[in-house]
Formats: sequence, structure tokens, C-alpha cells
Amino acid sequence: MPLSEVYNDLGAAESRANRPSALDSFRKALEGDPSDSTYQFNLGYALWKSGDFQAAAEKFQAVLSRDPADEVAGLLLTRCEKRTAARPGDPRTDGLERLKSNYEESAYWQLKAVLQPEKP
Repeated sequence: MPLSEVYNDLGAAESRANRPSALDSFRKALEGDPSDSTYQFNLGYALWKSGDFQAAAEKFQAVLSRDPADEVAGLLLTRCEKRTAARPGDPRTDGLERLKSNYEESAYWQLKAVLQPEKP
């Protein structure tokens, strides 16, 4: 099922609400398409916010290997290397989750069926 986009955007909403479940959603999105730099970035961002600097740095390096001009990934990689934690309310690092706007509605309904199966 093409659910990566839906898992990504779900993870973004969870991340913005500071829910730890965002990590799982971003991991599921990345499992569906390991080469997608948006999924790499979002998982790295969530890992950085949770304080897992080494794992986050690996994701940001993957993003930068595909797009060396990605300034935000570069900033966050530097913060990972310096082990600088997220600061709530910092306008340079708050709400940086990247959304996918090209998902299919049918994928949403498939995900909803998986997450909330109808009761008999």
C-alpha cells in the first residue's frame, strides 16, 4: 500500500504536538521509501528533538548527500555534532517538519482502515 506519504504527514502532526509516536510514523514512512530525502529529514528532525544526536546526524548526512544546499539539514547536522538540544520556541528550529502534498486519498483510507478497523 502506498502509505509513506500518509505516515509522513501523520508523523509531522504528531511531532508538532510533541508526541513520541512521531518517531514510529516517520520510520514507517522511511521504510516505504528509504531513498526519500523528506522522510530522511523528518526522521532526523524527530531524533534530534528527542536527543538522539548520533542517529539524527546520520539522517541529516543522508539528506545532504542528496542535496548539499539544504541549509536547514546543514544547520541541524551542526547542532547534532555539537550535541545542542532542541529549545522549545526557537523560531529557527521549531516546526520544521516537511509535509508531502502528493499523496493519494485512497492511501489515507487504507491507513485509516489499518489504524482504526471497523468493529463487527
